[in-house]
Amino acid sequence: MKPATPFRLNRSAVLVALVSAVFAIEAGAAAGRVEFAFGDASVTGADGRTRPAARGSELDTGDVVRTTDGRVQIRMTDGAYISLQPNTEFGIKNYRFEGRTDGSESAIYSLVKGAMRTVTGLVGRVNRNRYQVGTPTATVGIRGTGGLIQILPDGSTLVQGTSGIWLLSNAAGSIDVPAGVSGLAPADPKQAPRESSIVPSAGPTPAPLQIKAEYVQGDQRNSDGTPVIVPLGTPVVVPPAAQPLPSGGGYAANVVLSNSFNPVMAAGIDATATFDSTGPLTSISGLAGGEYFALGAGGTHADFGSDGIIAWGRWIGPVTGDSCGTGCTLNEDYIPNRGFHYVVGMPTTSMPQTGTATYTLIGATQPTYNDGTAPPGTFSGTLSVDFGQRTVGMGLSVGIDGKGYAIGGNAQVSGSTFSGSTLSTSTGILTVAPTGGGACVGNGCSASVDGFFAGANAARAGLGYHIVDSGTGRNILGAAAFGKQ
Repeated sequence: MKPATPFRLNRSAVLVALVSAVFAIEAGAAAGRVEFAFGDASVTGADGRTRPAARGSELDTGDVVRTTDGRVQIRMTDGAYISLQPNTEFGIKNYRFEGRTDGSESAIYSLVKGAMRTVTGLVGRVNRNRYQVGTPTATVGIRGTGGLIQILPDGSTLVQGTSGIWLLSNAAGSIDVPAGVSGLAPADPKQAPRESSIVPSAGPTPAPLQIKAEYVQGDQRNSDGTPVIVPLGTPVVVPPAAQPLPSGGGYAANVVLSNSFNPVMAAGIDATATFDSTGPLTSISGLAGGEYFALGAGGTHADFGSDGIIAWGRWIGPVTGDSCGTGCTLNEDYIPNRGFHYVVGMPTTSMPQTGTATYTLIGATQPTYNDGTAPPGTFSGTLSVDFGQRTVGMGLSVGIDGKGYAIGGNAQVSGSTFSGSTLSTSTGILTVAPTGGGACVGNGCSASVDGFFAGANAARAGLGYHIVDSGTGRNILGAAAFGKQ
């Protein structure tokens, strides 16, 4: 991973100033608005009137948002994002933000039941004692940028942060809850909060929809060999909808693309990412080398997935930005055989220091040639992580245009990131070997991988990769996401 640069720090300062300036214009406007709504959800105002929690609905002090089988994502005017899970009741108790952090601002919320994810805005980051979430059994303060709060069935409050430190208090005492650690405020107010082995739940995943075919006719089959028309009574499983990540800062990211057919790998651990209401990325900035990218109108995601912790995708269509942070203007329109590959997640702030773990693939983009001379290929693999030795063992397999490549060796862990290459010993040492189709003939192949860990206790891992086949003169690009077993 590239180290942070003074320019990048200055970009962050400029971003805060711009956010303040934008919302100063909106002084006196609503406290926030609904960015995404799914299923059954409503808003009850201070006047007692109830209305649907529809996308674009404005929210203000005194409003209470309730979900049953639905989910709601809220954007506050200070840039904070709040994601409400099913069966949740959330209230805006006292919100004030006039576009500046001068001590007059406040963000006081209530969580009566259910669960909420949050990424704080300027109020929580600049003046942390002005941000507070009240529950039936505790008060939650913020000393970080994001996390999950859940009210358990017995009324106790469970908290886990993804960065920084949370403060969990009740009448009997208080504790600091570091990122990656769970804190529990018991239902009995006479019992002080304590650390817990329980991990908050993001809420129930929508059940797969099963549809029964009514009749059978013909023997046409899909490209994967499965029948287009299935026998009577055979369940057809529709995967659950993606769980979007909230737009905001503090993200780890790996982006792999080509600029005028020149391969580019960009990475960062404090990037600002914007996602649309269904989850796909629309822009990213603040990468470690100053790179930034915007996905233009008229394109589409050929590959995409998000589980609420990590998101990945391949965009085909217009992309503009800067691919090196120093004037490498990007203005590409990717055809279906190419693409803008990415993986984004909230970085793990408290990494395991001992033990080992296996990570299996949960999603990946289809690998592409940088010049688009063949259709996208296939990807599979696992990671073997030794937290004590700070290594990530590679077991990646890439196939494209009839050729196969196996990436092995070990990447080196640094903080919550890891990297490796076949060409440099300054990071982890990788290997790449042909697995068929005439790959790596002549001058052979090289490969590089950049990645990060995301979620509490390094629950996810994301990586971008770049293979150079000197025999064919082509570069292969892609990204993938893995889950800890």
